[in-house]
Amino acid sequence: MIPLGLQHVLAMYAGAIAVPLVIGNAIGLSGTEIAIIVAADLFICGIATFIQSFGLTKYVGIRLPVTLGVAFMSVGPLIGIAKQGGIQTMFGSVIAAGIFMLLIAPLFGKLIKLLPKVLIGAIAIIVGITLVPVGFNNIVNGHEGGAEPISVLLAVIVVAVVVVFNKYFKGFLQTLSILFAIIMGAIVAAFIGLVDFTPVADAAWFSIVQPFYFGLPKFEFSSIITMIIVALVIMIESSGIFIAVSEICSTKVDTKDVVKGLRAEGIATTLGGIFNAFPYTTFAHNMGLLTMTKVTSRFVVSTAGIIFIILGLLPKFAALATIIPKPVFGGDMVVMFSMVIVSGINMLKDVDLNDNKNTLILAVAVGLGDGSSIVPGFYNQFPDWFIQIFGHSGIVIGALSGMLLNIILNFKTLFGRDCNKEQPTKETETIQKD
Repeated sequence: MIPLGLQHVLAMYAGAIAVPLVIGNAIGLSGTEIAIIVAADLFICGIATFIQSFGLTKYVGIRLPVTLGVAFMSVGPLIGIAKQGGIQTMFGSVIAAGIFMLLIAPLFGKLIKLLPKVLIGAIAIIVGITLVPVGFNNIVNGHEGGAEPISVLLAVIVVAVVVVFNKYFKGFLQTLSILFAIIMGAIVAAFIGLVDFTPVADAAWFSIVQPFYFGLPKFEFSSIITMIIVALVIMIESSGIFIAVSEICSTKVDTKDVVKGLRAEGIATTLGGIFNAFPYTTFAHNMGLLTMTKVTSRFVVSTAGIIFIILGLLPKFAALATIIPKPVFGGDMVVMFSMVIVSGINMLKDVDLNDNKNTLILAVAVGLGDGSSIVPGFYNQFPDWFIQIFGHSGIVIGALSGMLLNIILNFKTLFGRDCNKEQPTKETETIQKD
């Protein structure tokens, strides 16, 4: 489970540390302070992932192979709150948002009724199409003239290793194709002088994550409202990912399961505010890894959570992952995120696409969901709050538009008295019972 868990860690590591790095630099924290919030982020990321996948109690944790990381959509609002009210106000708003998520989870659990299988497939496709450009941006690595040939070569080596392992190996080694690809890419990059070991040498061997390092939190009404709005969006996105992952795992989830998952995110976000971190959400990054390896054990992901906790306490080892060049991660991401698209298409095999209602829901959700990715700057004329919360998350736009269209097209089936007769399935019976 350790190598399989490490594979999940590396698959999401860049995304896991990106938010604290961006926020820390944006609000003017020192290098030492940024290191503190990165360590805190890794530590809470591990706790959150373990709680969600392993389960804290029978009421908390969805017990699916899902990983948690800082919600990207929270970056803009958090920076604004910190600049206006200070970092203590920022952490106070995070704590308040986490408590809000915990309390309102039972209500949001009922969203499962509005997420038909065609929409879950659409959400998976949106996730993949939205994330694939992230992989290519890592290959470009900030080079204004486009990707350098050496960066493309590193990415191609990573993809080639994945293909070789999946063609010539079976069983355990085949499931570790992503891990070996990243290691091979890093070794090649080191030989050609693209790896700087200075961060590893400078990092401390051990550090304790200290709660309220920046002082006691401050609670300011408008900041709390801002983060509550962000929390609502996070919960909508996570509900869709829960069900998408359950489809990959061939496991049915009901309203109670979704509530357990949202409670776990609420606890994780509250802990984030206490330990100098941020709002947490279920990451879509690892869906491609589940699809490719066929290893859907939640205990593997629980192990990944433990590895993250250790990395948060041992900065020296955490720094090892930071020295891997971005093009190496980029090649890995392109494969995994494309597999998410494939998993979404696979979910649609049991959907009747001859039904105009289904095809319309699928078309509108995917079209609107990926609009911001296909046309960068599409929402530039919208208010800043809208851009920060919705403009960077095609998943939320797609899910909301698909849910609304599902209500419009299937109102009687969803809310009519005869819905049990129209949909005599176990899924419907479970929903109505809950």
